[in-house]
Formats: sequence, structure tokens, C-alpha cells
Amino acid sequence: MLLRSTGLRLPLDAYLLSPGETTKVTEAHRVLVRRCMVRFGFDYPPVAEGETGGGLSSWTERRYGITDPAEAAVRGYRLRAPAGPASAADPGPRERIALTGKGGSRVEGLAVPEGGCAGEAGRRLRAGGPGDVDRGLAQSLSTESYERSVKDKDVRAVTRQWSRCMRANGLDYAGPLDPPKDPRFQGTAVSTAERDTAKADVGCKKRTNLVGVWFTAEAAVQRSLIDRNHEALARVAAMNRTELTAAQTVLPK
Repeated sequence: MLLRSTGLRLPLDAYLLSPGETTKVTEAHRVLVRRCMVRFGFDYPPVAEGETGGGLSSWTERRYGITDPAEAAVRGYRLRAPAGPASAADPGPRERIALTGKGGSRVEGLAVPEGGCAGEAGRRLRAGGPGDVDRGLAQSLSTESYERSVKDKDVRAVTRQWSRCMRANGLDYAGPLDPPKDPRFQGTAVSTAERDTAKADVGCKKRTNLVGVWFTAEAAVQRSLIDRNHEALARVAAMNRTELTAAQTVLPK
């Protein structure tokens, strides 16, 4: 019997940077871009704190809908608000050339690197990694596994059980990803109705073992996809390690 999905790891997660690791690589890229832009006399992008303490803590946290009763009771279906960096202002024409390398080859008398400062930052993070890497492979396979798991007979059966449980609570939803889309829950404030629905939702997942059944089915699909794409995924994992190691050398300790 499984309920809270946050700590679950699907097989393909080994080939994906976690949300926290993704934030580190993104912030390191931002730092490197800034260092490069300073060479051309631009204060871009602005210094900003990385995303911390919000959003998803794992890729499985809401994969099968909300599963944390404490969160349901407080936030309904709302995710923790990420404390992300402030958006940078749109760059001016010369800044854009330095940033992207498009529209010119020199700024302030200095040669712009290939792909601009963004390209330079990316190469710095990927230096020493393997070649011929399909960076989107793991994510595309993860999407495929999810779509295939939805059609699994055991998943369809447990979804029907969950739906019947919700109807017993006076709530009519076909599947566990439908309640967050309810128009009643799209306002800025979390209503009592949303919290009550989310609590019933989690309770029905617990009674039917929806998370356990769905996770088991999807994990089986992912193992078969890994077997068919093992070599390409190994290169993806190696590049992930390369980028994360490089990011750790760039960010403050």
C-alpha cells in the first residue's frame, strides 16, 4: 500500500536531474551568463536568489495527483509557491547580440562567443561530457511511460474504484487529475470546498491503493523503455553528472 508519492523514484528518474539539481544547473548557467555579459559591460541578468523551498520536491510528487493529506488540508490542490529569481528585463539590441550571438559578431570591440554568452555558459557546463547526447530523451520516455500507464488495465480499474469512492463523498470526477482543473478551484484563494475535495481525494487514493497500483504499472513500462534505450540513456546520465559537477564548482559553497 502506497500513498505519499513524493519519495518514490521511477526507474527513469536515474536519468533525470531532480528538481533541486535542475535548479542548481539553471542557476549556474545564469551565473556564467552574467560573468560573460559583464565582459561586454552589461549588468545582465540581474543577481537573483535561486529557487528554494517551493514547487515540486520530486518528479513523482504530483504525478498521480495530490497524495499528502497535510498539504490537502492546508493548500487544497495548490503547489508550494516557488521563491524563484526575479525575471530579467528584456535585453537591448547590443545586449541581445552579446547574449545570443545573433545579429552581430562584436560588441564594444570584443568578439562575441559562438551562441553568445548563453552558448558559452552552456559549453562550460557541458565540457568533458559525452558527445551525441539526446538531452530530451529521458523526459520524452517519461512522458511516454505515463501515457502508456494511463491505459494499463489495472490502472484503469483502480481509477474507476477511486472515482466511485469520490462519488460516495458527493464528488463526481472521472480521474485523479481532474479535481485540480475544477473551475471552482481556479481563484487565488483556497476555498473550504477545495480543501475538502483534496482531503477526500487523498482518502480515496489511500482506500484504493491507487498510487501503489499506478506506480507499479508505470515502473514496469519504464524498465522496458530503459532496456531498449540503455546506451543512449547512459550518455544522458553521464552528461547530467557532468553538468551537475560543473554547476557545483560555479555556485557559492
